[in-house]
Amino acid sequence: KQWYQRRVAITSGGLLFGVTSIFNTAMAFAAFQRCVFAFGLSSVIRLSQRLGPVQLSKEYFINAVLEDSAHYFLYAACFASHKPTTIIAVVPTLYCFLQASVFLEKTIKECSGATWSRIRLQLERVKGNQQKMLRLCATAEIFIMPLVLMQLFTGQCGSILTPLVYYQFLMLRYMSRRNPYVRNAFSELKLSINQLIYKPACPAIIRNIVTKAMSLIERLSPVAYQQQ
Repeated sequence: KQWYQRRVAITSGGLLFGVTSIFNTAMAFAAFQRCVFAFGLSSVIRLSQRLGPVQLSKEYFINAVLEDSAHYFLYAACFASHKPTTIIAVVPTLYCFLQASVFLEKTIKECSGATWSRIRLQLERVKGNQQKMLRLCATAEIFIMPLVLMQLFTGQCGSILTPLVYYQFLMLRYMSRRNPYVRNAFSELKLSINQLIYKPACPAIIRNIVTKAMSLIERLSPVAYQQQ
């Protein structure tokens, strides 16, 4: 079962790469849909591994909502009929790449030889950059929100409900117990923006607009989960 999940993840990553390299609109849309579906399927399999079979109970639902896998199933459902967009593809691509590297590292653990040693060395480098990749995923998840809003007003959004569903996804990621990267990314972005708008060269009107926008975002932000 675990092997099947990893295979789905690897397939998803391969299809995602196709989205960014195929310029035919029809083929890109089909590849995008397939890779989003594969990412959602991978998330469902991981969720079932952590929580077991689906149960129609309040406790199971609460536990499921707290799981990162459930969040990414919602992500996949949100963009199932969306227009192919590279930044949307970044999140599943990086997660699938990380999952595939972990699976490959376990698979070749007992293998010997110069070739396998070089592969293990590259996998160690991937492992060493894991936090950077997760931070990149978190940043991409944040910037997708304004992108989806712009696509809604330009008629490129898959559904009028997409921004609402994605907002719920982003709030779940912000409150994640196991993955603090979205919260950290929000804090880092806020710090960087404050450094820019409070420079003497920044016009006062721009400073006021950005400050009010940041205050609105903070009011919309949920209370982060506090680790007991």
